[in-house]
Amino acid sequence: MQRNFDHLIGPDAPRRVGRRFWHWCLRLLIFVLVRIDQQGIENLPEDGPVLLYYNHIHYVDPFVIIGLLRGKRYVVPIAKTELSTGPVIGQWVSWFGAIFVERGEVDISAARAGLAVLKNGDVLMVAPEGTRNKVDQSLQKAQPGMGMFVRRTDALLQPVAIWGTPSFPGDFKHFRRPVFHIRYGQPFRVIIPSDVPRREADELISDLAMEQLAALLPQTMYGVYPPRQEPHPWLIPVGVEE
Repeated sequence: MQRNFDHLIGPDAPRRVGRRFWHWCLRLLIFVLVRIDQQGIENLPEDGPVLLYYNHIHYVDPFVIIGLLRGKRYVVPIAKTELSTGPVIGQWVSWFGAIFVERGEVDISAARAGLAVLKNGDVLMVAPEGTRNKVDQSLQKAQPGMGMFVRRTDALLQPVAIWGTPSFPGDFKHFRRPVFHIRYGQPFRVIIPSDVPRREADELISDLAMEQLAALLPQTMYGVYPPRQEPHPWLIPVGVEE
């Protein structure tokens, strides 16, 4: 099914009334309901295409990350199509603006929209694991789609680690506000030699990105991606001043 996401792209997209209103409401809810321990937000590049990716352990993860980015960059999240059908959350996400993707199939419309966001110099936000780990919150194997976005746009990769969100809303039963921990790593590029096949390149980019994400998480959350001991020669850290 072909869908149109043109309203999410271009100079007027960040100023849409629905986005501005719900962004303000979301930020207010975050600071009222939870305590935030956030570090490294200054690492986020101020301009240019960025693929912001995070580990997904609770349904509130993307809302918290994007809510705290208000005023920093224009961010377009990729979300599962099922989220758009909810009577409350679905309406909120639709008004705010997201690229809805059909899981388990090649979604051409969503892929084109994501590429357009990056080519426009904005931030595309993805959860590369594709689904939440509801067992032990550790990292799972990433999908190769993240690699495709990077390979075709030369976007910077920005890892964001989050933990503590599963304590919401359970901590309220004990009359305390949950604490959410968020860590922004250093942005980087992955330079793949031209003779590497596309599928292999996409998988390699995704795996290297997940290793960088693991380095920001508590050890118990490494999962299938223990941090690399030696830097990979194709991974190039980028300073925010560049």
